[in-house]
Amino acid sequence: MFPITAFQSPEHEPFLWRGTHGGAALLVHGFPGTPAEMRPIASVLHAEGWTVRGLLLPGFGGEIDTLLSRRCEDWLDAVSSALAELRREHKTVLLVGHSMGGALAIAAAADLPPDGLILSAPFCKVEHVLWKMLPVLRHFIPAVPIFRYLKLNFDDPETRAGILKFMPDADLDDPQVRQAIQDFRLPINLFNEIRRAGVSAVQAAPHFSPATRVLVVQGDADDLVRPHLTRQLRQQFASLPTYHEVPGKHDLIVPGRDGWLHYERASLDFARLLLTSGRNDERTINAAD
Repeated sequence: MFPITAFQSPEHEPFLWRGTHGGAALLVHGFPGTPAEMRPIASVLHAEGWTVRGLLLPGFGGEIDTLLSRRCEDWLDAVSSALAELRREHKTVLLVGHSMGGALAIAAAADLPPDGLILSAPFCKVEHVLWKMLPVLRHFIPAVPIFRYLKLNFDDPETRAGILKFMPDADLDDPQVRQAIQDFRLPINLFNEIRRAGVSAVQAAPHFSPATRVLVVQGDADDLVRPHLTRQLRQQFASLPTYHEVPGKHDLIVPGRDGWLHYERASLDFARLLLTSGRNDERTINAAD
């Protein structure tokens, strides 16, 4: 599927780090991520004694060549199964999701309520007329050269670092490699499955158990998951989640980027309160706006 070997380093593999108390956290990455992007917040929680499990969604990471055959149901089933397993084994369960992983976390948690849910830039939709037409377009436009539309600057250090994170063996100074990346196409049907993940989150939010505490952290300069869409999604919950809109972009879960310190602090405070307050206590954490 990818023109160059990708996602082969160990950081992209799923992980399970045992903790020292009865709490466990399930971490769900976004698109086209892997457990690597969740390792920083996992390390923070693990240092606090949490058992942390970094889930690899079907079709991602080392399974990237199978992604085109995957459906939203495959991803949701993976999250639900892992969540159910942690609920059987641990007293307190925290579900953490980023971007599309946040959408899947919302859908899974509505059916299998954890004690707490942390969402960073949770995906719900893209505001474009073509996004709504994806169910129809996938029958007429099989694939699009996504990286051409992104207008990648291969000489930009940040862009290079991002590409090499997934394709460590890529020679980004080689014109043929650059062209192969530019020509790489993603099927429209894959975007439709991402759309369905967002729809599942919007549909699930109103049915959320009020016993599950929810924290949402959103970057104010995020151009992938727009802040006003996250605010709209928040309003769909039966009980209003705690909301932090912080300086930062979509990569606020990356240490050193704008928003990371806010995200780290809010997540840590939330996790600590979750352990001390218990599931059925009064919802003191979800204060008014």
